[in-house]
Amino acid sequence: MRLYYLLIIPFLLTACGKEAALTPDPVMPMYTLPQGNQVYDDTIVAWYKQYNTYVLYKFTQLDYAYNYTEIRKDSAFSANPAYIAASLKFLRTEILNTYPDAFLKATMPYKILLASWIGGNGKRSVTGFATTSSMLAMGWVDSTLTQKTPAELKLVRGWLHRAYMECAFRTGYLTIPDAFKLLAPRSYQPVEASNMYSFGMLEPNDGNMNVVTDFLKYIELLTSQSKADLEAGLWSKRVDVNGLIRKKSAVVLAHFLNNYQIDLQAIGGRL
Repeated sequence: MRLYYLLIIPFLLTACGKEAALTPDPVMPMYTLPQGNQVYDDTIVAWYKQYNTYVLYKFTQLDYAYNYTEIRKDSAFSANPAYIAASLKFLRTEILNTYPDAFLKATMPYKILLASWIGGNGKRSVTGFATTSSMLAMGWVDSTLTQKTPAELKLVRGWLHRAYMECAFRTGYLTIPDAFKLLAPRSYQPVEASNMYSFGMLEPNDGNMNVVTDFLKYIELLTSQSKADLEAGLWSKRVDVNGLIRKKSAVVLAHFLNNYQIDLQAIGGRL
């Protein structure tokens, strides 16, 4: 019996030594940057180093549609290389040069897909943006963005900020203040084009309206219109008959300024 123990001890020591020497395999990155050798690839790599975000102009439908718990039914189509630099400039101006760095590092999506257009059944998405909790897709990487008038670019700007904030909300970083929820209608069911302003709503109920889409619509509004435009339009007593649009706007503006140091009004006032 003593001989048995003497024989097994070296075996155990050897086994322990082998186990201690084991090291986990390195985690391989899902994507490889750069995807090309153009000047804009240097920008994309720099953004990855700073924000740990993959900006991809080469991607698959699975990269776009799959998100752990859901699969999108629409599609994103490959970017036109001639307009990648312009799209990056638009993102830099509207997002990276506008939001505080701390906010960006907490909210930049895992991946940003640059697409020529987004849609389904041959029909282009009106807003040209799509999100999941890990992805923001920009479907304006073709000639259409450069052909927009200043007024049309303001709309695209609003859609971009809404999409970015939707992504931040999906991750749980962005919150909706209770004060906004208190001003929301008890039910969105009766909201129609003929009465939506009296409810403090900016669009009629399409069957999918809720407090989240309500909140995001205000972000879109405030980043696409100047204060002067709002005073003359949606904030005027002629339109905002119950004062709810102005009140909800004030809540959203204060929430972003106080909690995230983001001035949505200043964004909306840019030319």
